[in-house]
Amino acid sequence: MKVLRFIVLVAVLCFCKDAGAQLKILPQSQIDSIANPPLAQNAGTMRFDKILIDGVRMSQEDAPRTFEYSFENRGSSALVISRLVSTCSCAVAAYDKRVVNPGERGVIRLTYSAKGRVGTNLQRVFVYTGDNTQPTAILRLEVTTAS
Repeated sequence: MKVLRFIVLVAVLCFCKDAGAQLKILPQSQIDSIANPPLAQNAGTMRFDKILIDGVRMSQEDAPRTFEYSFENRGSSALVISRLVSTCSCAVAAYDKRVVNPGERGVIRLTYSAKGRVGTNLQRVFVYTGDNTQPTAILRLEVTTAS
């Protein structure tokens, strides 16, 4: 299969004079801003007990594990979780309630499946509140998976 991909790539490059013009090289700053976007202005209102869970060891045969990220709304108005975006389909995020009033606590759960993953994997979940186009928080999970 790899040989077929290589042959197709060579054919495309040979027959397309403009193939090089189609490639766009992104500056490192733009790549970094996609991987680690700046947080929304109201990021301080959502205070997590921890945003990184690391040192987790799993095997590919292990059943999926769920990790919890507890937070408190330290703002003066209700906090509405509008969406959670995970960087991998191996990590599925969910939350227990959409509206968290001032002073209340909430939990975001991240279920991780190590099947098909080997080595150290860093997963991120972007937490969006309200109508924000930038995440309010970025949660991280680092798992080392043995074969």
